[in-house]
Amino acid sequence: MLLAGVVARPTPPSSEEEKQVQSVVAKAKQAGYKNTEPLIGILTQPCSDCPGRSYIGASYVKWVESAGGRVVPIRFYASDKELYRLFKSVNGLVLPGGLTWLWLDAPYVITARKLFNWAIQENDKGNPFPIHGTCLGFQLLHILASNVSRNDLLVETDSVSHPSTLIWPADGAEQRSRMFGSLPADLHAKLADPTQNIALQNHEYGMPPAFYQRWPVLGQWYSILSTSKDRNGLEYISTMEGKNYPFTGVQWHPEKPTSEFGMPEIPHTLDGVRVGQHVANYFIDTARYSSHRPESNEEELAMLIYSTPPVFSARFETMAEDNYDGPYMTYYFDKKTHPPSGPDDDEHEGGGDPDRLSSSSSSSSSAAAHRLQRSDLPSSSKRRSQQVVEA
Repeated sequence: MLLAGVVARPTPPSSEEEKQVQSVVAKAKQAGYKNTEPLIGILTQPCSDCPGRSYIGASYVKWVESAGGRVVPIRFYASDKELYRLFKSVNGLVLPGGLTWLWLDAPYVITARKLFNWAIQENDKGNPFPIHGTCLGFQLLHILASNVSRNDLLVETDSVSHPSTLIWPADGAEQRSRMFGSLPADLHAKLADPTQNIALQNHEYGMPPAFYQRWPVLGQWYSILSTSKDRNGLEYISTMEGKNYPFTGVQWHPEKPTSEFGMPEIPHTLDGVRVGQHVANYFIDTARYSSHRPESNEEELAMLIYSTPPVFSARFETMAEDNYDGPYMTYYFDKKTHPPSGPDDDEHEGGGDPDRLSSSSSSSSSAAAHRLQRSDLPSSSKRRSQQVVEA
């Protein structure tokens, strides 16, 4: 059936399955490219104080295009039928950074889980389908694999507007990885060099590496390729990749050096650009081995993002004073309906029906869910906007 098994957390592959899945991309490469103009879906995110129902930061679109991909926006509120049609048309998926509710039963997470599980099914069939998550998307990939609440998976970090290094594993795992195995030696050295700081961190939460032992399912799904430290010395995972699937995640922002100019800390150096390009090249090249295609040329043209003009947000939009990551340019989609769904701060234990929220709760949700706006609730409140991830 079309939607069979798309909600429950997938089971990590057994050792025999691992051998089969690990060879999916290798076998596809032997057969050659299936598509040299890959279509990449980017999951839109909800926003309240903006001219639309959902949005995509244009830097993610440009990042995909820089490596030869074309972008298809995937609305997080699409019907199951439409969602599956788009999935079968695109060759890979980007889960971008930003702000949205990451409760296990939030609409955004439910939609991401369907796409995640379909991607697993396609890879199991021998048809590569890569997923890349940046910042919030990195965190979401861990939630989807583990089914553990983001309140338990993440801790607060002092990493907003923080150019930093990548700390490579002592065993050299990154050099054997798919993502970094072909990284030029000089970039490998510069990413670890504290005098360079060419990996931009811009997040309020992170995942300590010890959590892979606390929740062993994470270590079954993903390999840690790097960690980083916040301004207070707290260490968190900054890069990972799937052990058995072509899934990658970065807590840092490879897309910003080429396309975001509203933050002086962004490393707009040649090396910063080269690093982002390397990650994009790896992801898009994997997508070239996917055999997914739209049913017609007309359908392909209609689903591409280019019928939607971007907004020059840096000039024509007024951001909140404490907004630390407003996109320089933004794509908005559809007419505004109601604020993104979110729970009461102290009541929610894993989900909430946005249509049942009281007017006061709706107002609170709207304020907290301002597009990319930092929460002003006290950090001492454990429940504060821990239902919200800013990345």
